[in-house]
Amino acid sequence: MVLRNILLHIDASPACEGRIDLALAIAKQHGASVTGLSIITHAPHEPRRQVMEQQTAERAERFRQRGISAGVPVQWRNVEWGVVGVGMAEVLIRQSYATDLVIVGQSGGPAQRLGVPADLPQRLLLGSGRPVLVVPHAGRFHATGNRILVAWKEGREATRALSEAMPLLTGATTVRLLTVAPADPAGQPDPWEGIREYLGRHGVHVETELVPTTATPLGDLLLNRVCDEEFDLLVMGAFAHSSQGGVVLGTVAAQILREMTVPVLMAH
Repeated sequence: MVLRNILLHIDASPACEGRIDLALAIAKQHGASVTGLSIITHAPHEPRRQVMEQQTAERAERFRQRGISAGVPVQWRNVEWGVVGVGMAEVLIRQSYATDLVIVGQSGGPAQRLGVPADLPQRLLLGSGRPVLVVPHAGRFHATGNRILVAWKEGREATRALSEAMPLLTGATTVRLLTVAPADPAGQPDPWEGIREYLGRHGVHVETELVPTTATPLGDLLLNRVCDEEFDLLVMGAFAHSSQGGVVLGTVAAQILREMTVPVLMAH
């Protein structure tokens, strides 16, 4: 896969400035363009509408100027929601179909107080069919993907995430595949059988780490490893399961999205 267009969700939160920095840096590295998507609430009253339009126009102009400064082609797209009975997540999902990568902010924080749904990353992951890069609302990230930790488990979701992350993996200095397996590996199949060769054919040379199954929850293990060894990107599959309310993310993916400290690339 080659990155040619990145869809960036724009909101009025302070953390959005960092997402713009990161999106432009990734686009610059890969020769991609960035589409800034501003999803604004329909305002039926004219005074309120005029204020929102002015704020959005100012935000769009700043975005264009930052694209020019970074040397990255950018375009701005406004979409109103609340007019035709669909929510913000559905609007973003529809806009994501014709892009290579979607970048959104972590749930919670100031963005939620500005009307961004608390489950926006989750719904985007489950509904878009696109890889989603979720950026923490705390901290500022001017680059990502130099040291990458991949949570590897045989299956559709992890395989999809690994494939979608390939453009970033090929530019990394360190890529580690971390797998949790029984404490006694005797008689167990090689968890990375074929994966090393697959990545090697793409020019990605990997480290591997086998962690014995312990009482430590996998989410805690991944978060600790990222922090302790200064990885700047976590790649993982977004596992999901059925519930009475529909399809929901698994406990590990949900924990990572709540407690993440570095950008996380997920695919479902």
